[in-house]
Amino acid sequence: MTHQLAIIIPAYKAAFLPAALDSIAAQTCKDFTVYVGDDCSPEPIGSIVEKYRDKMDIVYKRFDTNLGGADLVAQWERCISMSQNEPYIWLFSDDDVMESGCVETLLRQIDATKGSFDLYHFDIDRIDEHGNFESRKEDYPAVLSSYRFYRGKNAGRYFAFAVEKVFSRRIYEHSGGFMRYDMAWGSDVATWILFSGEKGMCTVPHARVCWRQSSQNITPDMSRQVTERKLRAEMEMLNWAYHYFDDKPDIYATNRAFFIYKIHLYRRFVSKECLKEAFAMFFATHGHVWERPLIYFFAFLIDGIYFRLRKRFSCLYGAAIK
Repeated sequence: MTHQLAIIIPAYKAAFLPAALDSIAAQTCKDFTVYVGDDCSPEPIGSIVEKYRDKMDIVYKRFDTNLGGADLVAQWERCISMSQNEPYIWLFSDDDVMESGCVETLLRQIDATKGSFDLYHFDIDRIDEHGNFESRKEDYPAVLSSYRFYRGKNAGRYFAFAVEKVFSRRIYEHSGGFMRYDMAWGSDVATWILFSGEKGMCTVPHARVCWRQSSQNITPDMSRQVTERKLRAEMEMLNWAYHYFDDKPDIYATNRAFFIYKIHLYRRFVSKECLKEAFAMFFATHGHVWERPLIYFFAFLIDGIYFRLRKRFSCLYGAAIK
């Protein structure tokens, strides 16, 4: 029997995997198959999965080589290739959790919208290593266009990760899989833009996903090597978005604001050579080279002032998000 939903878990870390699987096993609707792809982990992924055999439909595969360390997107995609013909795919994780009504509410929303969307979204709570609530940002509207999503994410208005999105197999195959950036940094955001480009994304109401921030993920890692890779990946994604949204009159202002923010954020953690490379990448695609001194001034010389000014002067950021 083919279920409606494939829940994909590319697994490497064991610490929070039981919590993730507990949350899936507790779903009020079991119209899904879980696929756990063990990325040749030294940790006991298989023995953990074995404990859930009688609780839900679950498939486990241990790969002979570690792929995620070199190409995380490729690891995601080979885990997805484990699935059958389920019409919807949920790329989950080995450390986050879902509320017990997520699957039931998702399938109800798909039915209510007659499957007219290729991308469905759950709102997010951020939790800590112990599962305690930390924060939440503004919930998404019922339907969100790809450009509003992009601007809202870049402005810090919305959370956006990988685990809160469910996509149709049709759009996944039609698009050729995920966008590829180093460490998959920005791959999820760019892919959600691509998947929602025609129809927007639909929010699943009254159910949330809890994204765990811990020392085991790369989000808080500001070591020089990792931060320089993050910055290069974000410049590649920024340049891609500039071309993708070339019909939007404020795309330059939107990207300029995000570029200033990222340079301001990373400037103490990366080398001068990396910063020069980032500036070169940005202006090679975006033009407006005459603005380089002004952007440098805002990003380096005035801590925080730009981010207060942009709330008042739309010329620095573009039109307000609506």
